[in-house]
Amino acid sequence: MKLSILLLPVVTLAQMTVFAQNNPPVEIVPPSPRTKVVVDDIPPAQPLNKVVVRERLSIAPKAVVTVAPSTVTTPPVATTTTTTVTTTPAPTRVYDVERQVVVVKDRELPYVTVPVLFVVETAQLLNDESRVALEATANGIMEVAKTNPNARFDIEGHTSTEGTDEFNMSLSAARAQRVLDELIKTYGVPSELLSAHGYGENYPKFPNGTESQLQLDRRVLVVRTQ
Repeated sequence: MKLSILLLPVVTLAQMTVFAQNNPPVEIVPPSPRTKVVVDDIPPAQPLNKVVVRERLSIAPKAVVTVAPSTVTTPPVATTTTTTVTTTPAPTRVYDVERQVVVVKDRELPYVTVPVLFVVETAQLLNDESRVALEATANGIMEVAKTNPNARFDIEGHTSTEGTDEFNMSLSAARAQRVLDELIKTYGVPSELLSAHGYGENYPKFPNGTESQLQLDRRVLVVRTQ
């Protein structure tokens, strides 16, 4: 495990649930078939403000329209042909980094990446800039909720592929829990608006990346789910 500042953020062996007192539980999510992450050139992270959060999360989730392939009817032939086709399961979560959306079960969910830093291998917030980002996130969420009272948001914790699966799952859940706690207890976001999940290293952008790329995998997202 490298000793470096981790930018919080993503298969695990068992499903676990972490409970915070009087707050929604943070779920550690079991693995799914290998997920596609769409990655283009990623610009440096910019300071987060409530306007950015509001603009992204005011976009409601929408269904993804899948166009069925056209079929051609041909007349039957006298011979019989047996064909064996091997297929792989479709990914259950597809992250499009450029568009900042994740596709889950044929639904496209917008998200923002919260630029928070944690003390290495812990869920302890590292600096004041992280608290500024959390405050902007909270304000943006509450502004969206004023005009969209049915909106709901999920806090996703992700890690890089360094370390063991089990440790990364626990760490991602603890960090998602910390963000959820801060949004509710410190910045006044109603608890019914939020949920949280830890995904460990299930969804890396850079599974074999450089240190600077691995830092981008250590991330936390706020995803609008409803």
